[in-house]
Amino acid sequence: MSDLITGRKIDTEHQDKLQNLLPDELPLPEELAHLNQDDLNKLERKLTRVLDITLMPVVFILFLLNILDRNNIAGAKIVGLPSTLGMTNDEYNTCLLMFYIGYCITQVPGNLIIGKVRPSYYICLVTSLWGVISMSQGFVKNFSQLAGVRFLLGLVEAPFLPAVFVVLSCWYKRTELSPRIAVLYGGNMLATAFSGLIAAGITSRMEGAGGKPAWEWLFIIEGSMTVVIALLLLPLMVDYPLQSKHILLSRDLQLMAEWRIRKENAGIVDEDPESILWGLKQALIDPKLYMFVVLQMALITSQSFNNFFPSIVGTLGYDSTTTLLLTAPPYFFAFIVSLLISFLASHKHERGWHIAVPMIFALIGNLLAMFVPSTGGRYFSMFLMTGGAYSPYNLCVSWISASLPRPRAKRAAALAIVNFMAAGVAHFYTSYMFPDWQKPRYYIGGGVMSGSCIVTASMALGIKYYLKKQNEMFEVEETEGVVSHEQIKGSKTGHGGEAIVAFRYVH
Repeated sequence: MSDLITGRKIDTEHQDKLQNLLPDELPLPEELAHLNQDDLNKLERKLTRVLDITLMPVVFILFLLNILDRNNIAGAKIVGLPSTLGMTNDEYNTCLLMFYIGYCITQVPGNLIIGKVRPSYYICLVTSLWGVISMSQGFVKNFSQLAGVRFLLGLVEAPFLPAVFVVLSCWYKRTELSPRIAVLYGGNMLATAFSGLIAAGITSRMEGAGGKPAWEWLFIIEGSMTVVIALLLLPLMVDYPLQSKHILLSRDLQLMAEWRIRKENAGIVDEDPESILWGLKQALIDPKLYMFVVLQMALITSQSFNNFFPSIVGTLGYDSTTTLLLTAPPYFFAFIVSLLISFLASHKHERGWHIAVPMIFALIGNLLAMFVPSTGGRYFSMFLMTGGAYSPYNLCVSWISASLPRPRAKRAAALAIVNFMAAGVAHFYTSYMFPDWQKPRYYIGGGVMSGSCIVTASMALGIKYYLKKQNEMFEVEETEGVVSHEQIKGSKTGHGGEAIVAFRYVH
């Protein structure tokens, strides 16, 4: 390792008071070698601007559609879906569960191939397909048909979100990624907020139109919107750096993107010279994967009120249209809190405490919802529940990507496995946490969510401590001239995937 230095701040997310090491400078690509530092800075700023007006709006809109099409069943329940189909509450919960069974089946295999295909076609076509399936929910006639369609919807939706996270991690640096994921995941909160408004608008005007109940039009209109919008956005969606031409991303910009991501990930090229299964194996033998699985499963469990939120708000005693409208403000609040937490965490170069503290507020919200008697107090508790439970999500996802960065297949597998366990398996039990007979307090759901808030906060601090110790070990090794750490590599030994510049975990 070339040398110890002092007095210069390096671009890592490790803030310990130990002596910093300057990474060996990663050589620029030949086509950029003639640029001076000012030119490189301008090129990098231009890259982030172009990404922010192309990649981010596209994935934000697609994610918004993803959440709308997944959760519109909650609004349909309020306006008569169970009575039309003759469904019991348990059958409705089973329909929710069927989605996640399908979701689990294609989660990992669907994302193992993301590194081998063009993400623009893969993501947009998957989105269009689930739009068609979502629309078909408006034509079902009984419980069995709805359960089958929900299963198919889960199969098709599963590859979307981890694939988007992989693509973002190939273009944005670690310091840039968590605020962007916060904006992206804001699509979840805004979609949930707008879903109530959209559902109120559609169902209040479409009841009986064409001889159909309003909930059928809700599925048909939202599903058809997804198909059209996804196809229109295809030309703007990006692939991996240097994989294909793009109308707004020049080759120089793509070279800059590839180089700077390599530089902060030990200089390892973000490609997959080994097989997909080798990348999967590297994820499975990394203990950090299992820490993040527990963290994310607990976090998603703390958000399990999502599919039942209109029903929970409905216990306040208002009519169906007012109830749907009242679901929006808590999610708008959660969106604002999420952005603030994310930008603060990025500025402070910290993750663990920025996840743990919001979960304490979510815990307080759950306790208030179960035990406060007043209507105003219970509605206030819903703001704490949503703001506290949703705001850490983007930090957790960016933390996974930064902690298992190479090779791409390992990162994709890790994101898929974590999403499989959290967004898939966790819903096997959360789908039954809010039985109607427990209205209005939902003690089972509130108790489980309260426990999961404590687990999430504890796990975040445990991961923080573990990664901090790993960084201390890296620093000791680098003072001895070792930079090729065993914990980060892009291929099998001797295949050119060893680290060539210093690396630090964010914690």
